[in-house]
Amino acid sequence: MSHPHDQHAEHAAFGPQWWEHHYQERTAGHGTPSPQLVAETTGLRAGTALDAGCGRGADALWLARQGWQVTAVDVSPTAVSHGEQLAAAEGADVAARVSWVVADLATWSPLEQYDLVVSQYVHPAIPFAAFVARLAAAVAPGGTLLVVGHDHADEHSAAHAPAQASIGLDAFTAPLPAEQWDVQVAETRIRHLDHGSTRKTFHDLVGKARRHG
Repeated sequence: MSHPHDQHAEHAAFGPQWWEHHYQERTAGHGTPSPQLVAETTGLRAGTALDAGCGRGADALWLARQGWQVTAVDVSPTAVSHGEQLAAAEGADVAARVSWVVADLATWSPLEQYDLVVSQYVHPAIPFAAFVARLAAAVAPGGTLLVVGHDHADEHSAAHAPAQASIGLDAFTAPLPAEQWDVQVAETRIRHLDHGSTRKTFHDLVGKARRHG
């Protein structure tokens, strides 16, 4: 039996081919939006949103149901195709609010800025602080940036990821100068996931900031 760290060993860890294999091998998605997304965006006025690293689209579709006009981007064609199928099943009203894009977030740049930019559990091929800076550039004045990742204390990601997957708070806060940003949340949160009779514990890093208008 291969060790989790050896999965897709023929592909660079967290590279485009690695993610494509990941989604090809795991055809079922849970379809449940991230609890951190729900907690931090409920109450925001719906506008335009970028879901950077959308996976199979559960978060993008949740945002669309709340009235957001969403651009959902992921490097895996399989993941994006799955999201498109889920959107179609939601009905025309919700499906029309999501635009799906296959692209590598380390190099892709949007043509517009958004009222909300969300990125969760993304492992870019560039330093994470540089990735946050790219995300921040996509936030419109007065808009919100939400980044969620695996905290350094998260033992589950350390045991199962093929490479370093955790981040620290400084990787989120350092690229956001105080004269341009109001950091509203920068903390670690514990999240539990029940799988049958087993309960898994995760340590999430949650960062939320508002760009000055």
